[in-house]
Amino acid sequence: MKALLHITRQENKGPFLVLLACTLIVCLFLFSILFAIFSKGLAVVSFDFITQSPTNGMTQGGILPAIVGTLLLTLITAVLSLPFGIACAIYLNEYAKNNRFTQLIRAAIRNLAGVPSIIFGLFGLALFVQLF
Repeated sequence: MKALLHITRQENKGPFLVLLACTLIVCLFLFSILFAIFSKGLAVVSFDFITQSPTNGMTQGGILPAIVGTLLLTLITAVLSLPFGIACAIYLNEYAKNNRFTQLIRAAIRNLAGVPSIIFGLFGLALFVQLF
């Protein structure tokens, strides 16, 4: 049995090293992009930039309204969606009968969990901004 485990470990070294090399290459690209962003952008960021409103047609000034808007949007979304999501999960898991409607809801939940959120954002942009 020990010989079999030893062979299996030796056979897994090749694919492991390939995956390790791929991971290191991706991390290298990530760190080079982050380095470029921070090395060029850190000199521009100041306390005034973060705490002032935009001026001159939004081409100068700060980003305070964008920060506040993002925080408020996140807070309101969490406050409204968290209780609703927990209540729906409890209902689906404990009380809902297994029929076509609950199967459709569960399929939609699996779809939401499996698709990246940027895709839903682009769909919402196309539907609500472009169409309506």
